[in-house]
Amino acid sequence: MMMTEVNFGSPVFTDHPTGWQTPSDLVAGFTLAWALELKERMSLSPHAPFAPGVMDRLPARYRFDTLGRLIDLGPGATGATFGRNPVVRLTTLCGAWQLFDLMNQSWRIRPHDFDQFANLLSFVTGGPERPSLFQGESADMSKCLLAVRVRRASMQLDELDLAEQWFLTGDDELTFDDARGNDSLLFHFSGMNTVPLALLSHQFIAAIWSTARVTVNKVGPELIVALHSNRVDALTDLLERGGEKALRAAQELTPMQFRWFDNWPGWS
Repeated sequence: MMMTEVNFGSPVFTDHPTGWQTPSDLVAGFTLAWALELKERMSLSPHAPFAPGVMDRLPARYRFDTLGRLIDLGPGATGATFGRNPVVRLTTLCGAWQLFDLMNQSWRIRPHDFDQFANLLSFVTGGPERPSLFQGESADMSKCLLAVRVRRASMQLDELDLAEQWFLTGDDELTFDDARGNDSLLFHFSGMNTVPLALLSHQFIAAIWSTARVTVNKVGPELIVALHSNRVDALTDLLERGGEKALRAAQELTPMQFRWFDNWPGWS
């Protein structure tokens, strides 16, 4: 499968309302949601938007992960489950590829420049112990997808990695069982270097939010909101209904029950 065959702007989620039918639409929704939350945090605490106590002062629409519930298939989801849910797979891959395009405006990857490739691979996959793209974000899946994309760009390869093909097709034959029995993918970073990663709901949720947060940090929340101003009203309505649903449940359920409560409010 080649990159030229991929179009994230095509409507594939036909059961969604207008404005939410493409992978790009969903990535825009997550990115805008984080930009709006960050603006709210900065208005409450300009010098420390993530300080203890800020979360409790946020409006309900930002205190509960409504959008995350759209892609959360639960702790028992398997590779086959994700394979049948293109919303999860395509949104994750689209977000990572859009982040790559944004970053490559400054990276300007040079074909077959091994030193640049090695430095970018370290930057993309690193954590808070060194300068890195994601720093302290829980972003294993995002890191893997970015690393594969960096490798292909550096090697001038248009043919997709098998892991990338799984995100597009959900083909069970592209997964394998790891030592713990989890359905997993192998990501090809460089040479014979492959990295296995289990397919778990929290990995997908973390991947999508991590790419959204890094994107907003790079572009700026004000510009993100301006770029997606036509989506603000619909997104705010969705988040408010999800927040209200969660607030009611928090009053009626035990903490353990609420932990697994689905506050997705539906599209309308």
